[in-house]
Amino acid sequence: MGLLLSSAAVVAGVTAAFHASVGGDVLAWTSSGVLAALAAVHVYWGVGGAWPGDARHEKVEIVVGLPKGSPFPSLSQCLLVAFLLASSAALVLAQRYGRDVLPVSALRLGVWAVVLVLGARGLGGFFEARLRPATRALPYHRLNRRVYSPLALALAAAVAGAALG
Repeated sequence: MGLLLSSAAVVAGVTAAFHASVGGDVLAWTSSGVLAALAAVHVYWGVGGAWPGDARHEKVEIVVGLPKGSPFPSLSQCLLVAFLLASSAALVLAQRYGRDVLPVSALRLGVWAVVLVLGARGLGGFFEARLRPATRALPYHRLNRRVYSPLALALAAAVAGAALG
């Protein structure tokens, strides 16, 4: 009877480890893919893409939370954000699969920094209207509360899950 219980415990442990590993893989690839897609969108915006909206003046109200007539972030600013997002995507995968790329401690620190930044962006977005009350009148306010902040929090959770899984 004891051997049967021990065997069942080993099987349960191996099964849990397998599912955690597979779940971590799914989270790593999903979060990296979303981060890479967001990087591509920032490059698109940097080179003048108008989506979402029909013109740059609409995009600044939707994406940045500034009134019409405000300048949209420059190419270099958009490319910097794109670089940081793409680097975050690569870091998540490197932490999961490329442990010989950098020291494990550096990869772990980098991934947790990504989690911290995404989490701060996600939480901060819910309080941003207190710091920038003018955003309440813009489409950005609604999108920030319904899309941007929840996406940042979901990405923070997925990256953390990939790191732990």
